[in-house]
Amino acid sequence: MKLYSNPASPFARKARVIIHELGLKVDIENISARGNMEFRKVNPLGKIPALALNDGSVLFDSPVICEYLNHHGGGKFFPGNNIFRQNSGRWKSLVLQALGDGIMETSLARVYEERLRQPEHRSGEIVQYQLGSIATALDALERVTFAADPTIGEITVGCALGYLDFRLAADLDWRAGRPRLAQWYAKFAEYPSMKATVPTAP
Repeated sequence: MKLYSNPASPFARKARVIIHELGLKVDIENISARGNMEFRKVNPLGKIPALALNDGSVLFDSPVICEYLNHHGGGKFFPGNNIFRQNSGRWKSLVLQALGDGIMETSLARVYEERLRQPEHRSGEIVQYQLGSIATALDALERVTFAADPTIGEITVGCALGYLDFRLAADLDWRAGRPRLAQWYAKFAEYPSMKATVPTAP
């Protein structure tokens, strides 16, 4: 298997955390997706990550890739449905994943607004909307009781918070007023898989 990744991508980081946790043998190829027409032959959406399987098929995007890696490696990051126990944690983990993915998507849009638009074409209204969306998502996370055994939800939220530190620290002090979330992340960031996948500029 080969994972098309980028050291700065929070979405690829989710997959790399699971690969690290499960000890999977996956080749990781770091690329830049922007304007990369060759990569579009791998993933027609042109988005990172993409996972090329040994049979030549390709999986995308990150929720699909992470669930496949979890299944392939016999992991427990995606709780299953249990007919004997209503609260298996599955839906909570998937909602947390969606919330974390939403923070990452909005954060990337904020970064692209600054990097790809000339200053005179940037919209202050859009920037404030993006930062406001991130803030309300963070407020929701402050009220969450995270699982002791991390699921895909915790992994995604951890990667999202790591990306905020990496790219938006100057715009948003996400820890301010969110002591429970900050305390949880401080511990979660100490996992070896999180330390091994800290985002860096390519």
